[in-house]
Formats: sequence, C-alpha cells, structure tokens
Amino acid sequence: MKNLIRRIFASLGYEIRRSTESSVPFENFINLVIAYEQCLNEKDDLIRPNEIRPKLLARLMGTPPTEAYFIVQALSKCKDILGDVCEFGVAQGETSALIANEISLDCNKRLHLFDSFEGLPKPSEKDRLKDDIFALGSIEAYAGTMSCPENMVQSRLQAISFSSDRYVIHKGFIERLIGEDKFLPKKVSFAYVDFDFYEPIKIALDFLDSVTTSGAIIIVDDYDYFSTGVKTAVDDFIDAKRLGGTIYECLIPNTTYGYFAVLTKTG
Repeated sequence: MKNLIRRIFASLGYEIRRSTESSVPFENFINLVIAYEQCLNEKDDLIRPNEIRPKLLARLMGTPPTEAYFIVQALSKCKDILGDVCEFGVAQGETSALIANEISLDCNKRLHLFDSFEGLPKPSEKDRLKDDIFALGSIEAYAGTMSCPENMVQSRLQAISFSSDRYVIHKGFIERLIGEDKFLPKKVSFAYVDFDFYEPIKIALDFLDSVTTSGAIIIVDDYDYFSTGVKTAVDDFIDAKRLGGTIYECLIPNTTYGYFAVLTKTG
C-alpha cells in the first residue's frame, strides 16, 4: 500500500516525506534570504532586491534555494544578452514562476516553457538509476511519473501577475517539438533544463546551441543525480561541441548547493 501511494504521488510530481521538525517561521527565512543575497553581492552586485522572491523560493519543489540562486544570478548576467529565456521541464511551475518573476522587468524577453505534461518519457540505455528518489525500484518505473497539468503552471504565473503575452507553453515531448513547433525561440540568452533523461536533454542542448550566442548560460538540473543519463548527456554535448570549435565553460558546484551543471557559452 505504501509503494502504491508513493507511485500515485510520484505520478503527480510529488514526494512523500516524514516531517520530523517544526516549520521555520517565514520571517526567519526572509532574514536568511537577505543575508545570503548580501553575501552573494559582495563580489558582484548582481542580485536585485525583490519582495516576491522569498515566497517563490520557499515554495520550490525539487530545486533547493541554493541552486535557485544560481538561476537568479545567471538571469542577471544574461539580461543584456539578446534572446529569450527557456525552461525545459516545468513540472508544477514553481521554478517557472521564479524565472518569470526575475525577468518581469526585462520587457523584451519572453519565457518559453517546454513540457509534455505527460510525465517522464521512457528511459534510454544510457539512463541508469543512480538515486531512487521515489523508491520505485527501477529506472523504467519512472516513465510517466512527475506528470503535472498544464493549468498548474499557468496558475503559478497568473498568481505573480506575469502577463500571458510574455510566455509561450510548448506542449509535447521535445523530440517532436523541435521538428514541428513553429513558435520556438529564435534567440535564447538563458535556459534551465530539467528533463532528467539522456535523450531529451541532449536534444534540448543541441537546440540551444543553435540559438545561443557567446555569454549565454544553460543550467542543467540533476547532474550526476537520479539518472546517469544527465551527466552523460552534458559531458557528451560539451565534448562534441569542443571538437567542432564551440567552447562551453562547465561549472559543477559543490553538491551542498544541489546537483546541477552551469554551462556558459564562450565561443
């Protein structure tokens, strides 16, 4: 029964956890946010004050605030680079709302959201289970899980008054969208990729390489976590582009910040 309940919640993109401690008062969390931002701004004054940000950080699922600040910093670094902003794999739309909030003052940038809204696809042979996050027993069991309805992300964006003409939802699996979608962005300055498996990540990265310029930043979630396919896809992409003369600087932060890779296109 326990595994059945876990599977049902996993299919909706949620994880059951035992609560052993009382919640942190939100005022204390805001205090930590202010202090953390001040520390980050000691080197580069990149993070602009934002009243909504702490609430969005507190609601994140699957993306720790420490990783979220890499997204916030990257968006600030890319604000003067030509191109829209993308998220590949939106789930409940919590990270989408964070990204939308950060670019709300950059009126020339649109947000492109990619998701099948049917859950994870079938894994490839390059996807092996590294961390069984929902205790499902095999990588194959994750196909179809983490599915969230499209209106969930729309409601998240509506809640922060992000205008519907500022974003485009690309519904479907990425391999089909790349060939058929007529509304793909022509230029991209920043992208957050959270596709979990090798094939969709590799397809997304190859597409982004074709629409980004020097200075653009791509953050890939779950690097060396959950499925081995994420790390393999990123490493294969960087190696292949280097052989072709395009260089991506790759930063792998300490895992205390989360499991992700930050790719910066340098030429």
